[in-house]
Amino acid sequence: MELFDAEFWSIFMDPEKYRAMIDGMGPWAPLGAIGAMVVVSFLPLPAETIAIANGAAFGRLEGFVLSWIGAMVAAILAFCLARLLGRPIVNRLLPQKALARFEKQVSQRGAVFLLLARMIPFIPYTVVNYGSGLSPVTIRTYLWTSAVGMALPIFAFVSVGALMMEQAWIGWVTLLAVFGFFALFAYYTRPWWREEPSR
Repeated sequence: MELFDAEFWSIFMDPEKYRAMIDGMGPWAPLGAIGAMVVVSFLPLPAETIAIANGAAFGRLEGFVLSWIGAMVAAILAFCLARLLGRPIVNRLLPQKALARFEKQVSQRGAVFLLLARMIPFIPYTVVNYGSGLSPVTIRTYLWTSAVGMALPIFAFVSVGALMMEQAWIGWVTLLAVFGFFALFAYYTRPWWREEPSR
């Protein structure tokens, strides 16, 4: 299949198709799962779909570990690329307005904002990854906030995928509950990540 073939990308949106593809990779399946998470983190696609698919293919624990490793690899690569390529190139990849707002938040709130940005799945990984690389945040702060912040949402969506394989309707109900939880979390933590800091 071609890279930009819609049928190819539909595999990543369907846990059953993804599991069949992964099973066909044999002993390379774990690397395939990590690679899928890395690739999708660089594209305007929801990384949560890969976490769900990895949960369906590998179960909760292994699916979480593989998804988390993939997300961390992508986070490090994007951060380094942003620092290496600089603002002119990154501005061509992502909306300048989104990047400007992100950098402003990082400068105002630092590690707290980065941690919350990682814990709220509605904020695209690409913006956080590249935006952090353009900001003055240290690599140490970026790494620990990414490692800790991404763990909860990744585990939640991996668990959804595992549940879908056990009992489909329970998985879908849980998915709605997970989205509801993170929506409430985003709402109640908004003073820490909205544009103007609370006083």
